[in-house]
Formats: sequence, C-alpha cells, structure tokens
Amino acid sequence: MGFIHIYNNQKLHADGIFYQIGKVFWFPFCLVGFWFAHGGYERYGEITACSIRRMCGLPCPGCGGTRAFYYLFLGNFKESLYLNPAVIYGVLAYLHFMLLYFYRKHFGGRKGWSSPKEIPIQYYMYVAIVVILGQWAVKIIKILSFL
Repeated sequence: MGFIHIYNNQKLHADGIFYQIGKVFWFPFCLVGFWFAHGGYERYGEITACSIRRMCGLPCPGCGGTRAFYYLFLGNFKESLYLNPAVIYGVLAYLHFMLLYFYRKHFGGRKGWSSPKEIPIQYYMYVAIVVILGQWAVKIIKILSFL
C-alpha cells in the first residue's frame, strides 16, 4: 500500500489510519444499530426502501442491506445473512482487521512473533466486492427463474 502521511516524523500506513477510524466509529455504529433495531426501523424503514427495486422491479447490489442490518442487531444472524451477506461480512472483516492490527502492533515486534508488516487492506475490499456481486447474482437468478 505505501505510506499515506508523515506526522511528527512518523510514517503512517493506510492500515494505521483505518485502525484509528475504526476505533472512533465502532461505538457510534453500535449505538445506531441498537437504536435502529429497537424502534428506528419501524419509524424509518420505509424511507430506506430501495428506489431501484421500486422503479424496475429488480434488486440492486445493496438490496436487503437495511433489513440485514436490522436483523443483525436483533441477533438474528441467519436472517441477516440470508438478506444480504455483505453486512455480516463487513462486521466480521472489521473485527478481523482490528484484532489483527492490535495483535501486530502490540506483539509483532517481539522475537519469535510475526513481523509487523502493513496489513493489505485492499483484500478486504476484493472479498467484499465478490460477496456483494455474488449475492446480487443469486437474487437476480432467483427472480428470473420464477418468470
């Protein structure tokens, strides 16, 4: 990936920046998720309905994401995974990245441990694209098979 910015004579890697952003947004993400799952969806769920699906009848690659988010925070992981697996993948990828970065930062420099190289964050995005497009293709095939 390379260096992103130099601050106080320290080179910051992209993974370090993502780690700091992840620490800042985790708590608000959880608060919004629990609020949405326990009252917000009933009030604002109709606003988040997919306009592409309303207009043409076919789902977009993100269809089901709001409901998957809702079910994730209700603890219904199976339904969340069924509606849009990218939501659960995003949470799991986030947790994996944060734990891996923490491990490498605090234990990577010790003798016998793995080297503290930069985490190739682009691979998380590659997998996310495959998950999003894969679930979209399955939804399109299901709709077309019923015609």
